[in-house]
Amino acid sequence: MNTNVALALFLVIITGLIWAGTQSNDPSWTGNKNQCVGECYEDWKEANGGGVAATEQAKQAALAAASPEALGESYYGQCVACHGANGQGGIGPQLQGQAAADIASKLTAYRSGEQRGSQSALMWPVAKPMSDSDIDNLAAYISSM
Repeated sequence: MNTNVALALFLVIITGLIWAGTQSNDPSWTGNKNQCVGECYEDWKEANGGGVAATEQAKQAALAAASPEALGESYYGQCVACHGANGQGGIGPQLQGQAAADIASKLTAYRSGEQRGSQSALMWPVAKPMSDSDIDNLAAYISSM
């Protein structure tokens, strides 16, 4: 079978599936039925401690009050596979026992694409999206291990 016939057959099948899907829709369904307004929204606010804006403000306040170590701990999840759950090392070197300044220096170097060892290429994409505060928080967590 040549390519044109295969392409035409594929398009006919896809068109048929789309047509069948649109013909089997429930005509009484006219949009998003997951609306929460009026009494539903008031119940949600009561159960969740306020409206959407109040909930977000509470989250931001909790983040601002969190210690650098706590913020770094949430970031460390992506490090576990190579450096171990407690920083004991594995594929990557041991992090446990290193000073925060050393960790921050290394992460900053990786972020800028510097070669720091044979496995630098593994760290470049990890460190590249990190902000200075992400690096400082992660370094604080690692040094507290």
